This record gives sequence, structure tokens and C-alpha cells, in this order.
Amino acid sequence: MLGRYRFCAQMTKSGGFSMLEVLITVLVLSLGLLGMAGLITTGMKSNTTAHFRSVAIHQTHDIADRMRANLAGVRSGLYNDLTIDVPSSNDCMAAACDAAQMAVYDHAQWNVANANLLPNGRGTVSGDLVNGYVITIMWTEKDRGGGCQAGVSLETQCFLTRFTP
Repeated sequence: MLGRYRFCAQMTKSGGFSMLEVLITVLVLSLGLLGMAGLITTGMKSNTTAHFRSVAIHQTHDIADRMRANLAGVRSGLYNDLTIDVPSSNDCMAAACDAAQMAVYDHAQWNVANANLLPNGRGTVSGDLVNGYVITIMWTEKDRGGGCQAGVSLETQCFLTRFTP
């Protein structure tokens, strides 16, 4: 009979987890899950940034190709100072346009596409045929330090490309 009580006493001493062990396990698991959530959030932000930069590169190539296609307009200086404003233009896809009308149409179509593809997207072209052109694409990214030019917010990102047709 005495042996039976000893066996029961040993079983109760070594059986189960203590509350402290469970709490430590929950704490370690929670920290791991928070770390994973932070990693996923950082990855998503980086993916968004990469997407915007890819769009900016594409838009830079777009205006460069438009300028190459209208060399008469480039030689006349019609692309020397394209601003962020979207000018009103003729529809050069529906009707024939001269070099000046095509330059205005390119400017309008390009900045409309910038606004549609990038958050607060806009672009400028400055320079001339002799010294080359600087194509600048700007967009807004929250939580990213930027301030690429004087007079723009710190959340503004810029992509600049030097181009000679």
C-alpha cells in the first residue's frame, strides 16, 4: 500500500507544464509573429517603391521615344521646357498634326499618363538639343524621405534621366 502512494506522488510532481512556461512560450511566439509582420510590411513597401520606379523608368522612355519620333519638333526647340502643367491639345491620333501640334500633344499625353500611373505623378523636360535634355519624373511616396527638388514636399521622389535624341 505504501508503494502505491509513492507512485502517485511522483506522478503529480513531473506531470504537465507550469503556467510560467506557458507564458514564456506565448511571449516568444508573439515576438516572432510581430517580427514576421514587420518583415512582410517592409517587403510590401519595398515592392511598391520598386513598382513606382519601374513606372518612372517606363515614362522616361515614353517621352524620349516621343521626342525621337518628332525630331522636327526637337530641332525647333518645342520640347526644351515641358512643365508639369497639362496643356490642351489636338487629338493627333485622329487627325494629322504638324511638329508643333505633335509636341503639345506628346506633352499632354505624357503628363496625363504620369498622373494616372503614379501617385501625384508629374514630369518635366528641360534642356536643348545641343546640351541634351534632363527628363524628371516626380511622384509622392508616403513614409519615404525624398525632397528631390527645392519647393517640393519631402515625400516627393524623383527620377532624373539625361537624354540626347
